[in-house]
Amino acid sequence: MLDSQIRLCAGRFIYLSVSVLAIAGCGGKATGNTRSAEPPAVIVTTPGEKDLADFVEFTGRTDAVESVEIRARVSGYLNKINFKPGKEVVAGDLLFEIDPRPYDAELQRSEGVLATAEASLKQATAEMDRAEGLHKKAISTQSDYDKAIADLAHAAAQVQSSKATVVQARLNLDFTKVTAPISGRTSRELMTQGNLVAADTTALTTIVSLDPMFAYFDVDERTLLDIQQRIREKKMVSARERDDVEIRLALANESGFPHVGVVDLVDNRVDAGTGTIQIRGRFPNADRLLTAGLFVRIQFQMGPSRKRLLIPERALAQQQGQRYVYVVTAENKIDRRNVTVGRRDGALRVIEDGLAPADRVVVKGQQRVRPGVEVRIEKEAEASGQTNSTPSKSH
Repeated sequence: MLDSQIRLCAGRFIYLSVSVLAIAGCGGKATGNTRSAEPPAVIVTTPGEKDLADFVEFTGRTDAVESVEIRARVSGYLNKINFKPGKEVVAGDLLFEIDPRPYDAELQRSEGVLATAEASLKQATAEMDRAEGLHKKAISTQSDYDKAIADLAHAAAQVQSSKATVVQARLNLDFTKVTAPISGRTSRELMTQGNLVAADTTALTTIVSLDPMFAYFDVDERTLLDIQQRIREKKMVSARERDDVEIRLALANESGFPHVGVVDLVDNRVDAGTGTIQIRGRFPNADRLLTAGLFVRIQFQMGPSRKRLLIPERALAQQQGQRYVYVVTAENKIDRRNVTVGRRDGALRVIEDGLAPADRVVVKGQQRVRPGVEVRIEKEAEASGQTNSTPSKSH
């Protein structure tokens, strides 16, 4: 029985040995046939160059250059409304008519008083002429002569007063026709026909001008100090000294900054509460795209244009607040470059520091590489981020 157990163990040992040798032989054969892994493929681009200026952007609101609240200048019943609410009007257009009959009657009464005063003046003048002749001949007394002088002066004063009353009455009659003092767009009518309106109290409508249009925006203290420094260095011109400093505007639904205007006003003090200074731009609005009260974006140029390097935005990565890119070296190895980024230009980003014009920047395949890894360049893209139709030579 012992012999049989020994033979069984020996058989198992032989079986295991043969199995191990077989597995080892197969493993060695597989290892010998395995090919080394190929370097990861990437797409690269070289930075493009373009003349660009520094810009800062702000948010603001549009406002009308002129805004008028139309009020009645005389009291009376509103007879007629002669405009369509929300439409454009021209300065001088008739908007409202107030019942003119009481004021027409007052004008006629004033003209009658004036006629009476002029007749009295004519009589007093004749009396004065007679009194003066008698006085020279020493026929009349001094008191008669003095009275004639006083009567003439009183009659002249009555004429002057009556003329002023006629002028006032004619103005009041004219004020029954309420006209537009400026050109612009009207609001809704605030009083309807038949209502009694009070002079200088009742608002009838409002008008805002349309062309040009103002845009107000606030500049922070740091940017203001930067602008002042650039002005001292003659890199910018002061908007306080020249009225042609250009700014650009975009509406909320617009790309780019298609509206070109000029700086119209720089306020005289920094708001201590907000740490900003208010600036006003003036923009032409012949196409009526700008409306008072709109939210807008303002772009302000910080000096003249200069050569800039640009790369596609997708090439940039960020770690702990530091922006960086991957660059392929002459040995086709990955190098990480920390960069300082500037303004956007479409899908591109300005690189202020960290890159040279000849650097090959990885724009696709960043997830498969790390610094020091050898790569294979599959394609070279243009600076715009579009790949060339012909792949570059693989390495």
